[in-house]
Amino acid sequence: MDARINDYRFESILGKGTFGIVYLVRRKKDLKLFVIKEQYLNIINYSSSKRVLEEVRCLQKLRHPNIVLYHGAWKENDHSYILMEYATHCTLKDLLEKRKIPLQEEDALYLFSQVTLGVHHIHSNKILHRDLKPENIMLTGSRGDIVKIGDFGLSESVLEGKITCRAGSYYYMAPEMLSAQSYDLKCDIWSMGVILYEMITKKLPFPATNLIEITTLIYNCPPQPLPKRTSAPMVNLISKMLRKQSSSRPHVDQLVLCPFLVPYIVRVYLNFGRSVNLAERERENFGPHIFLKFLKPTRFQS
Repeated sequence: MDARINDYRFESILGKGTFGIVYLVRRKKDLKLFVIKEQYLNIINYSSSKRVLEEVRCLQKLRHPNIVLYHGAWKENDHSYILMEYATHCTLKDLLEKRKIPLQEEDALYLFSQVTLGVHHIHSNKILHRDLKPENIMLTGSRGDIVKIGDFGLSESVLEGKITCRAGSYYYMAPEMLSAQSYDLKCDIWSMGVILYEMITKKLPFPATNLIEITTLIYNCPPQPLPKRTSAPMVNLISKMLRKQSSSRPHVDQLVLCPFLVPYIVRVYLNFGRSVNLAERERENFGPHIFLKFLKPTRFQS
């Protein structure tokens, strides 16, 4: 990519973490807003460069309306820079923290169905996100109801062989990851279950204050009961994503065909169809042929 950091004016810091600093920037030539993730490349420790390369490889493969759009990356003065789309509203975490009460089921499912579609695209490219949480789910659009999954700093290709190391935030880690066993795409499904639980309760299914405590809770206790007002299909959906045995959790292919989610997914698809270029950008993997399958939906395995 033919770009330099001097082409952008830094507006503010959006976040800081182990893997770098995320800035809101404005391109000088047209004043358009973007996000830049900057990371120092330690020439002694190769792991930082390797992590950046893996993130860029994953982002290059992903083009979907529910995934933050990657615009390019470059290296300059021992720093890496990844240029991405700016989601104009807030994060799902911000939304939940601002609210005094949890999301209504219908609103939660509309947002969650977009998370499901985004994860479906990620998994279809044999990529494991490994850090799905409300903080990494951005909201954009005029009403703040369009989901953009971001932060692929911990993403990993599942084609590389067994993965065993812990990664991400432990509140959203699957049991197999917490215990450092080998894991696969199903650990993202667990994270999705925690996210949906949090959306409709503003609480975590396994409340804990440290890694040892949450590991003990997850292995020895069921999730905290959902409120009595929660519909039976919602309880069923969350329960299946939070099954302790990864093999018993649904695949994301099953989630997009879940009869409970189908009406919301169709609604998302119809809304995206009214947006300029979205259908064109994802013609192959987000086209009408997917939704024809909803005529004969496949149910979860018990």
